Amino acid sequence: MKKILPVLLVSLFLCQIINSQTTENKGKPIAEIFTDFHYNLNDTAQTIGFGLNRAYLGYNYLPGGNFSATIIVNIGSPEELALGSTHRRYAYFREASISWSKDNLNIYFGITGTRLFDFQQKFWGKRYIANTYQSINGYGFVADLGLAMDYKFNDILRADFTLMNGEGYSELQLDNSVKTSAGLTITPVKQLAIRLYGDVTKPQGILQYTLIGFAGFKNELITFGAEASYKSNLDMIGGHHAWGLSGTGAISISKKAEIFVRYDYSSSVIVPGDIIQWNYQMDGSFAIIGVQYTFSQNVKMALNYQGTYPYNPGRQITDAFFLNALFKF
Repeated sequence: MKKILPVLLVSLFLCQIINSQTTENKGKPIAEIFTDFHYNLNDTAQTIGFGLNRAYLGYNYLPGGNFSATIIVNIGSPEELALGSTHRRYAYFREASISWSKDNLNIYFGITGTRLFDFQQKFWGKRYIANTYQSINGYGFVADLGLAMDYKFNDILRADFTLMNGEGYSELQLDNSVKTSAGLTITPVKQLAIRLYGDVTKPQGILQYTLIGFAGFKNELITFGAEASYKSNLDMIGGHHAWGLSGTGAISISKKAEIFVRYDYSSSVIVPGDIIQWNYQMDGSFAIIGVQYTFSQNVKMALNYQGTYPYNPGRQITDAFFLNALFKF
C-alpha cells in the first residue's frame, strides 16, 4: 500500500495536466459524518454520552473523458485500536483509487470498495445507525487494495468481479494470497432486487470462502430485505465455520418519516468432537427498532433501541437507546 499510493497520486496529477489542456476540470468534495447520543441501560462503565463513529473527508476528481480518481480519508475511532494502544483518534486511507469507465463497464484500481455487502448496505440505507451483519461478525472488509470491475448487461442483470489482497483497507499485505470475488445483482422489476455473492482465498494454506444470498423489496410505502451468509474457517482454523441471517424492514408514515426494524442472528457450527458451537461465546442475536426522519438528502436522524442477546446465558444482554445523526455532502 505504501508503494501504490504515490503511484496513484502521480497518476492523478498527470491526468490533471493532460486534461486541463482540452477539457474543463471538474470534481466534488466528499464528506460523511456519523454521530450519536446514547444511553446504555446495563453498561456500568459508561451509561450515557456522545459518540462520533465516522468522519470521512475526501475528493472525487473528474477530469473528463473515461478516467476519474477518488481519495477519502477516514478518521478512525479509538475503540478500533488494538488492545493496549494509546487512546487516540487516527487517520487512514478509506479509498485511494483511479477508475476507468466506458459504456457499461467500470474498472477501479487502488484502495476501493469490495462488493461484499455494499449493495445490501445501500438498500437498507441506515449504515449510520449500525454496521452490516458481515462487518459485525468479521466476514470481511468494506474496502481493500486491488482491482474491481462492474458490468451492466442490461436493466435486469449486473455483474461484478474483484481481485484484492484480502487484508482490508487499513492493513498491508501480510501473505502471498489474494481474495477473488464475483457477484450478480438481478432486478427483474424496479421494486425487487436479488443479490448473489461469493469470494474465495487461501491464506496460510487454509481455504476460506464466503457465500451470501440477498433478496429485497422496496416501494414508496414499505421496504423489506433478507439475507443469509456463510463463512468457512472464519478465524483461519479448519472447521470453524459460521453462518447467519439478517432481516430489515421499514414502513413510511409520511414523506420524510418511517418506522424501521432490523434483526440479525449469528451462529456457528459444532466442530466434530465438541458438544457446542465453536463460537458459542459470540453467537447470538442483535435487534434494532426505531423511527427515522429525513430532513434532506444530506441530513438524517433516527431515534432507536438496540439490543444484543447472546446465545451464551452467561453473557449479559445489552440494551441501549440511541439518537443517531447522519451529515453528508
